[in-house]
Parts: sequence; structure tokens; C-alpha cells
Amino acid sequence: MVLSMEIIIAIFGIIVLILIFCFVLGAGDIFRPPSNDEIGERGEIEVARALENNCKNSYFIHDIIVVDDRTKKSAQIDHVVIRSNGVFIIETKNYAGRIYGRDEQREWTQVLAYGKTKNRFYNPIKQNNNKIFYLQKILKMKNIFVPVVVFPRAELYAESNSLICDNLGKLAMILDSDQNINLTDEQMTKIYLQLLEIKDNPQITKEEHIENIHKIQDDLANNICPRCGKSLVLRNGKNGQFYGCLGYPDCRFTKRLQGDS
Repeated sequence: MVLSMEIIIAIFGIIVLILIFCFVLGAGDIFRPPSNDEIGERGEIEVARALENNCKNSYFIHDIIVVDDRTKKSAQIDHVVIRSNGVFIIETKNYAGRIYGRDEQREWTQVLAYGKTKNRFYNPIKQNNNKIFYLQKILKMKNIFVPVVVFPRAELYAESNSLICDNLGKLAMILDSDQNINLTDEQMTKIYLQLLEIKDNPQITKEEHIENIHKIQDDLANNICPRCGKSLVLRNGKNGQFYGCLGYPDCRFTKRLQGDS
């Protein structure tokens, strides 16, 4: 049977409509703006590749969740690099724009669109120090951890004495720098195997970790130390009043007064 030209055109039109419909359904993910989690994951992958390609004689562990056995609080660590000159705990912040902040501030600021848009986020220096606090208890070791924060897409205007950088070249220089730490091959291997065991046998899921983050935020609002669970009490310091942990000096967590920058 020979189809008429009108039928052929109609069939072709239906096929085109089906193809367009299928494309639109799939294109949602293509043209949808990436979420904050997706942006963060891209930054972590970029840093992970740079670490593995440029750092020799090192152990690497990426994306590990550590849990405090006593408080059951948790912390997610982007990258751990174990080298003879220290155990580097690397926090990746894949923010664009300009970044402003100081070591003692609870929140830092991201500035976009020539100052028209400003976003606040938790001080990554404090965030990394919390992770090291957990690692010290888990590994039963101190004075071997080196906290580093990297912003691979931002311009840094932060006033900080900590190790922070805004490109992967500077990160490589930090990893090669002298930290007055000298780990033996045996120590490096032991630390790696301990952390690998934690990664391969996680105590909690990522969903439970997110719930822990919300719990920590509630604790802070109620003046409860997010590290050890003890009360935060008002203290006097050289820069004025602040909230300090009742567990000091074992726990040195501090919180500025509400309204302080």
C-alpha cells in the first residue's frame, strides 16, 4: 500500500513532536541551575583530582564522615592528605565572587554582582577546627593535623592567620611547606588504615549526618557546645565578652555574642 503525501507528513510531524517532548523532559536537568550541593561536589572533585595528580608519596582519603563516640556528633571531611609533614585536613568551598572574613568571626561573607548580592556562611576555619577536634579523639593523636581551606573559584579578601588559598597552585605549595611535623612511614600507614576503616564502615549515613548538622545549629542557638555537649558560658576576653565552653581547656570552642560581626 502506498501512503499518500499527507499521511507521510502527518506521521513525520508526530515523530517530531514526540522527539521534542522527550528532549524537553530530559533538558530540564541540562538547563536547570546547579544546586548548592552539586556546585560543592564539583569543587571537591576538582580539588581531589589536583591532589592525586600533583602530590606524590602521600595517602589520600576523600569524603569521610567521622563520629564522636561519646556525643554521637559527626563531621564530614572533604579531603585528608597524609604526608610526612602532617595530616592535612582540607575543606573545599566552591564559592564564586569575593570572600570576606576574619578568624574570630562566626560567619564569613560571599559578595557577588559587584556588591549587590551578599551571602553568609559558617566560618570555614572554625568548621575545620571542629573536624580536627573529632579526629584527635578518634586517632588519639595531637599536633599532627594541619587545617587548610581552599576556595578554587573565589577571590580571597579574608584577614586570616590560618592556611587558606584561592587556587590549586597555592594549595600545592601549602602541602609542600614545613609544618614542624615529621611522621614516619609507619605512622602515616597506621593513620591511613584507621581512617580507611572509618570510611569503609561508616557509623552513620549522610542523611543522619545532615540531621546532626541541624542538631548542632539548635545547640548553638541554646548555648550548648557543638563539640562536647557542655554549656557555653559568658566569659571576658581581651576583645570583649564571648561564650566559651565549660569544658575548657580540653574543649576550646567559643561563640561570639549575638550581633557581633
